[in-house]
Amino acid sequence: MKNLDALLELALKAGKEASKVLLEYKDKNTLWLKDDDSPVGLADIKSNEAISEILTSSDIAICSEENILSYEERKNLEYFWLIDPLDGTKSYAKKDKEYCVLIALIHKNTPMLSLIGDVENNAYYYAHAHTKVYKNNEILNLSLEQYEKVKNIALYSKNHDNNEDFFIQNKLEGIKVSSALKFVYLLEAKAGIYPRFGGPKAWDIAAGDFLVKQNGGIMQDFDKKALNYNSPDFKLPSFIAFAKDKFKLKGF
Repeated sequence: MKNLDALLELALKAGKEASKVLLEYKDKNTLWLKDDDSPVGLADIKSNEAISEILTSSDIAICSEENILSYEERKNLEYFWLIDPLDGTKSYAKKDKEYCVLIALIHKNTPMLSLIGDVENNAYYYAHAHTKVYKNNEILNLSLEQYEKVKNIALYSKNHDNNEDFFIQNKLEGIKVSSALKFVYLLEAKAGIYPRFGGPKAWDIAAGDFLVKQNGGIMQDFDKKALNYNSPDFKLPSFIAFAKDKFKLKGF
């Protein structure tokens, strides 16, 4: 059994170091397109290097958006790190503030520890399977009433397709947010629902999935199944997340 306390401390250290790098490179970043036409920049690479250097001491394999382990390399691994060193590359390039660092520890095909680093706000959200969710060394402790107030506020993306019919049919108010900071909005009771249509990649979602569930929320595909974070191509199905189980939409 892994020492999850020690690994969470390591993830927090890595997340903070990556944040320093991203702030340093914000005014000197350069972008290019990868083979799949997604953008990547010097900041992504430098952040990835900073995280990997720290996580290497865990002796656990590291899979990153910028250095992907093949399915053959990871299909039989009991544990591996899954990281996105800069989620929200487009926002970062525009000098917006909606970008973050994502680190998750995958056990077989499920996250059991994760961190979201909200770089611009110097806020770190993290937990492992035997803890509550922490924000900057303190347990995140919002009342159920706060989550109830936002149960019909849903998040949608600035940069991806959104299903407007879903919002209309369920009478939801929408808020546009970039990157995995949408999960922070759920954790902080700024929104109650996050539906995602289309296939994101596992490294974009794993950290948020774990934290939402660990905070008493729901994260599932539209067939009510848990997501698989060790599939051959890392592509995920459409999904929906609720900040709290108690306030999920009917039918879920």
